[in-house]
Amino acid sequence: MRGNRKLRESQAEGGSVSLRSYAKQRILNEMIQAVKNHANFSPEYLIMILDFSSARVFASCCKWYELYQAKVYHTEILEKKRKKYPMTDAIYFISPSRRSIQKLVEDFKKPE
Repeated sequence: MRGNRKLRESQAEGGSVSLRSYAKQRILNEMIQAVKNHANFSPEYLIMILDFSSARVFASCCKWYELYQAKVYHTEILEKKRKKYPMTDAIYFISPSRRSIQKLVEDFKKPE
């Protein structure tokens, strides 16, 4: 991806890249772009679902308006009651905790 090339060029030129800028590049360019490439509905409208822990990580390296520039127009917190968007692609950015994984699985259970 373009962001990786810039990152490698900067490192090759002796420039240092902070962990914060590297995480930002990975989230905004690679993660979101991968979802857009495999979108079942519209790659022009995505939702990001974060757990509390990941929301803090995200906020430390990215600005919320940068999400909108990347065409992620809505964010939800995993642990809170959420509206369902069955015709919209979503990006889950969650920590590997038991609670977050259980919530993720619940999102994909078929209604009985």
